[in-house]
Parts: sequence; structure tokens; C-alpha cells
Amino acid sequence: MRLFQMVCLSSLFACAVEHKDPTPPGDGSGKGDGSGSDTTPPSITDTQCAGAPDVGPATGFRHTLSGLTAELSPHHRGIDLIAAEGDATQTITGKIAYGPTDKDLEDEDVEVFACLGSQWQSLAVTRTDGDGRFALALTGTARLPTGMRDLYVSVTGDRTGAEFIGFVAPNGTPLVVSDIDGTLTASENAYPEALALGGDVAAQPGAAAALQMLAAKHYSIIYISTRGDRFTQDTRDWFAAKSFPRGPMRLPPAIVTIPGADTVEFKRSAIESLAAFEVAAGIGNRSTDITAYSEAGLPMDRIFIKLPEFEGEIAAQLMAGLATGFQLYDDLRAQQLAAM
Repeated sequence: MRLFQMVCLSSLFACAVEHKDPTPPGDGSGKGDGSGSDTTPPSITDTQCAGAPDVGPATGFRHTLSGLTAELSPHHRGIDLIAAEGDATQTITGKIAYGPTDKDLEDEDVEVFACLGSQWQSLAVTRTDGDGRFALALTGTARLPTGMRDLYVSVTGDRTGAEFIGFVAPNGTPLVVSDIDGTLTASENAYPEALALGGDVAAQPGAAAALQMLAAKHYSIIYISTRGDRFTQDTRDWFAAKSFPRGPMRLPPAIVTIPGADTVEFKRSAIESLAAFEVAAGIGNRSTDITAYSEAGLPMDRIFIKLPEFEGEIAAQLMAGLATGFQLYDDLRAQQLAAM
């Protein structure tokens, strides 16, 4: 984590990406298999659209400074929507920024699209605030239907954009939450080291297969990490490349979240925001994961901690029975996850 902070503070991770790119309740179209049994919860359909939407021509910017900012590489990101089916309001949010220093695009219009019935539809145009953040509130029949689907935000000024996910599920839908760095990646610092030095980020052997098994049992996977939301697209691309199941992410707005109390607070709050659902298990690799999951109400026998990288750090918690440690994902899958 020290290396992660140093890399963040020294270079602000100058890795820009371009993104590609939501229907009234009742759409239900998608790629879920719809199967189920007496013991298997209904699947959440996954509706995806090929490519980015046809966003139309660029309209130009409201402010001259915005045009100068947009000469830098876009680094926009949508924040994945996670909503319960009965929520009166669904608020779609994100950040529009450019360049290695994440320069905000202020007071400019963005258009939000959703993949509905396997076709892109424009939801509305909204405007960024002084931090480059936008928010679009959907109410009534404008709300997205149950399911997971592609979302896309397009800057009307230059029509650069970003893809993200909308997840709307019935109350009580079973979820599994997982940390990323060191839990799914080969080590805690594998990703920041790759940003600084280049190269691929290896996955923990068997991790993707374990989560895919849970997804096949109709558990929705929610990824929660303290790597900043600036790295949303990098993270999503890595999941796809390593064959992890698609699922919404919760990443903090800050590039660096200090290990310890700040990390626990962010992860606990993220899990508590899922109160409408059934959080069936949590997977992590550090003491802060055990603490956050426990404080958020997960039972001790459903907190699984990847060993051995931080075995010394979590030894006392494991001895106290606050979590279950595991060395290999194949063992976790066979001994614990298969019984869920």
C-alpha cells in the first residue's frame, strides 16, 4: 500500500482511457438464463449493447476553458448504479475529466444513455458541477427496470464518453462482495506496480472460476475496493480480460484512501448501502476487510480471507474465529462456496 500511495501522489497515475457506452420498469430483456430451482434464486438478466451508442454530432462547449481542457485525453467514468427495484429514485452519477491530472470539466452538458431491449436509448441530458461530477435522478416510469445493463455517458461538447453499469434488483437479491487488490489480483501491489512499471496484472489462480461459480448459482457479484474511481475503466477491462463475472463496482472518489480507519469506513459504508439485498458473503485479504465486513453485519462464517500475503496481520482475527482463511481458491470453492 505504501507503493500505491507513492505512485498515486507522484504521478497521479497518468493513464487515460476512453469509454463506450439505460428503460422504464418492466424491460427484463437480457442475457440471463432465467433458470432457477427451489434452492436457487432467480437470475438477474444482463442486457448489453454492441459498441457505443450513436450519440450524434458534437455541439461544442458552453465555456471557452472547457474546449482547452478537452484537448487533453478524456478520462471520464460513470459510477455504477446499484438500486433496489422498489427505490423511488435512481440516481445515475459519474465524473467528467481530462488529462493526467484529472482536470474537471465544469458546468458542461452530458447525455446519459441506457441499453434497453438490447438497443441504446437516451435517458436525458444533465450538467456537471464544479467538480466535474454529474447526477441524473430517474423517478416514476423513467426508472430503469430490473436487471443489469450497459450505461453510457457522452459529453455533448466533444462526444467523448464512458461506459458503466446499471444494476437494479429485487429486495433480498443475494450478493457476494469482494475486494480486488491482493484478493483477486496476484498481490496487494500488483496493480500499482504495473501502472508504474508496466506489464500485466496477474489474477489469483482460481479466483475467476470461484466467482463464476457463484454467478452461475445466481449470486450477483459486487466489487468493492479502495483504488480510486479514476481507475474504473482499467479495473473493468481487467475483469473482462481475466474472465471474472460482470458486476457493479464501488470505488472511492479519492485516488488514495489511507489504510486503516478510512478503508474500514469506506468499505463498511459501501456494504451498508446494500441493505436492501442479502449480502451472503464477503471475500478479502486484509484485517480491514474482516473489520469492515463484520461491522457491516456479515456473519463470521461468511467472511473469507485470502492467505498468505497478510497472514501475520490477520492471525489474531483468524484465531478469534472472526473469519475463515483460505490458501487456494479451488479449496474455497469446494469447501465453502459450493455449499452456498
